[in-house]
Amino acid sequence: MKLGMLAATILLLTPAVALAADVPVEISAAQIAARSGSRNIFKIDDIHQRMQSAINCLVGPKGAGFDAAAPNPCAASGNGVIPDTADAAKKAKFQEAVEKLKTGLTITERKDAMQIALDGADMIVAAAED
Repeated sequence: MKLGMLAATILLLTPAVALAADVPVEISAAQIAARSGSRNIFKIDDIHQRMQSAINCLVGPKGAGFDAAAPNPCAASGNGVIPDTADAAKKAKFQEAVEKLKTGLTITERKDAMQIALDGADMIVAAAED
């Protein structure tokens, strides 16, 4: 988690024009967004927004499923995890995480939505490690 907090700090402190695509930072930001949607958040709309932020980070602003109404924690670090990833197998695994998180956007039960957010975060980490 310390690496994740470092990545989030870097995202907040680095001007967008100074960065080329930084996939590890993007991956960390997507994972943090998904996982933070499951911790100590009590409104289902807030959990959904965190999941959407993770989706935004994964697909990038030109990707299917991007929603400009939700934050994009990867805006300053590249075009999104999937567009910035060269490995086709990893892209497919990140896309699976997107699909998982999209299912969470339809869930109205807090506990179930939280679990999908956690599962999506785990999928992001697993795809990055492969």
